[in-house]
Amino acid sequence: MPNQNPLILALKAKKSNVEIHKHAAFQIVFTDDYPFSTTLESQEYPDIFGFVIKPQVAHACVCNQGNVVILNIEPYSILGKLIEEQLGDKNAIILYTKVELQHFLGMQEGDFSLDRLLDLNLQNSLIQPLDTRIEDAITFIHEHFKVENISTQEVANHVFLSPSRLATLFKQQIGSSISKYLLWTRLRNAIFQILTAKDKNLTTIALESGFYDSSQMTKYMYQLFGISPSKLKQKSDLIQFLAIETT
Repeated sequence: MPNQNPLILALKAKKSNVEIHKHAAFQIVFTDDYPFSTTLESQEYPDIFGFVIKPQVAHACVCNQGNVVILNIEPYSILGKLIEEQLGDKNAIILYTKVELQHFLGMQEGDFSLDRLLDLNLQNSLIQPLDTRIEDAITFIHEHFKVENISTQEVANHVFLSPSRLATLFKQQIGSSISKYLLWTRLRNAIFQILTAKDKNLTTIALESGFYDSSQMTKYMYQLFGISPSKLKQKSDLIQFLAIETT
């Protein structure tokens, strides 16, 4: 799996219609070719370029032609908090043009690509170089997330910090907790496997991603992203896992 920020899940869906659902992630959805339609909180918006929504906002999409890019962002991450600030008291914004998305993200016009998408001006002075101990903790998590019972204590021991000190530093620099970071790492790995290793069954993928069983994986995937592993597997021919640099 591409070694990138696990607090962002980026997918590209082709001609994919999605029924009304909710999830716990912030979401930015936009097209890279044809306009699509969405329903947000029971109101229909036809022929749009995209939208940005807060967690737990009911929404649906109708994309009968072309593709949509879907960015799911952990709400307590630094980026999630910055997007929340941009939304203010709005639960969602509708984007009718690429320029509107560029303005929302603080990007210059003409500077829009998937590779540049999350290298945002939103990531301003709040984003600081990571403490080397946090870098080591993240490396340890990426190397051991497939172990089901990995604990904060084990991560703390590895970087020679107390669990409470590590938790504080991690929260300050990453925004999210260690447990959330670990969960997103596992889910991204599971989703990558579902979309690319089509011969593997869901139980195998769950165990290889550090979950207790496929039921636990299903529970968290649906909570965070509003889709079950079985549904994702059914649509795997239409969905692509995107690797987007976030430096």
